[in-house]
Amino acid sequence: MSPQTVESPRQGSRQRTRSCATELVCQRCENSYPLESTVFSCPDCGKGLDIAYDYELAASHFKDFPGSERPQNIWHFEELLPIVDAAAQARVGQHSGYTPMIRADRLGAELGIANLYLKDDSSNRPSLSYKDRVVSMSVARLLERSKTEIGCVSTGNVGTAVASMAAKAGVDAFIFYPNRLEEMKARACMALGAKVVQVQGNYDEANRRCREVAEATGMDFANITLRPFYAEGAKTAAFEIVEQFDWESPDHIVSPAAGGTLSSRLHKGLIELQLLGLSETDGTRIHIAQPSGCNPIASAILAEEAEVHPVMPETAAHSLAIGAPGDGYLVIDAVHKRGGTAGFASDPEIFAGIDLLAATEGLLTEPAGGTTVAVLEKLAAAGRFAPGETVVALITGNGLKTLDEHPQKPWPAKIDCELDPMLAALAELKSGESLLQSARRQLAQ
Repeated sequence: MSPQTVESPRQGSRQRTRSCATELVCQRCENSYPLESTVFSCPDCGKGLDIAYDYELAASHFKDFPGSERPQNIWHFEELLPIVDAAAQARVGQHSGYTPMIRADRLGAELGIANLYLKDDSSNRPSLSYKDRVVSMSVARLLERSKTEIGCVSTGNVGTAVASMAAKAGVDAFIFYPNRLEEMKARACMALGAKVVQVQGNYDEANRRCREVAEATGMDFANITLRPFYAEGAKTAAFEIVEQFDWESPDHIVSPAAGGTLSSRLHKGLIELQLLGLSETDGTRIHIAQPSGCNPIASAILAEEAEVHPVMPETAAHSLAIGAPGDGYLVIDAVHKRGGTAGFASDPEIFAGIDLLAATEGLLTEPAGGTTVAVLEKLAAAGRFAPGETVVALITGNGLKTLDEHPQKPWPAKIDCELDPMLAALAELKSGESLLQSARRQLAQ
């Protein structure tokens, strides 16, 4: 990193990153605001704000600073990220990003996809989900503002990412979970020192109340008041995917969708790579996956509608249970412009997707990843992928965090520690279905 010095009216002189961010802009209106502003949604239309960049300057920086001189983390692409304070950047996200791109030969063979790859964010640091990317931006922004408390409303992974990042940055974390939650994630947050509250209400209700909490207390919330910065972290997955293919953008990207941040910013990231002349990305199609019990974005895409209609979530995929996704309209626009589509899967299919991934690639994912695999199977069966095309599926979270949610699998428990009972148990296990057979059967139902 080659920081520069910039004058700040709040902090005096400080070291600056190579960020080429210029201002906050409304994603629907023409309104714009200074980058230092604390506004996070448009006062006129209520839609979220985006970050604008000087792409000519960014392209120049990319030529001046080769990849070999850049850190192998989310800050590798700092020109296209909104954090300008080098000291804030240095305190968070140093081990986030640059997750593996895994060639999934066995899963691909099961699905009939010859060139299938998994972008494995279930190994992201420090909290084992894609949310480490976005929360890094929120916490860095908090540090830029010299604040010491951060809140979030979470269905699961945002909470653990905030708890981890806040601990590393030395700030206090306060996490609000809705009544339906993956309890192990809440326990992990407390183990990391965060203060956790469970409220009666679903995610959308809790989100509305947390906005009021933010207004009443002045506390910044990672995915509410800091959302314009939070969302930019999702682009780093797109940057890495293309770079990991030697700057050849894949034909298809399949992503789970909840609030819509990830899939909409994948689109923005691909556009930015092309603007900088790093890759031709126009041909990459984006497809999204949702559970059938909470599929407002997928339903709108399939119905060719421009806006989502809120639904009441009813799914075991709790991390995707957002019935009124704030960025849903952006996802619809991204999928439409990229010639993609959407699909959804039932809870049994989602858990079969988890099993299929585990049985073929040895990766244990959470229900969000199972949703992606189950919808990937449907898209492949529908002929969405031509022979020879490259398909990347995003695995966004680690299944070790949600084992309590998985249906129990029967097993010989507490048998006598004697030869005959052990041989009988072994014979029983050998005669039963394999995990792969069971997963294929459930997906075929």
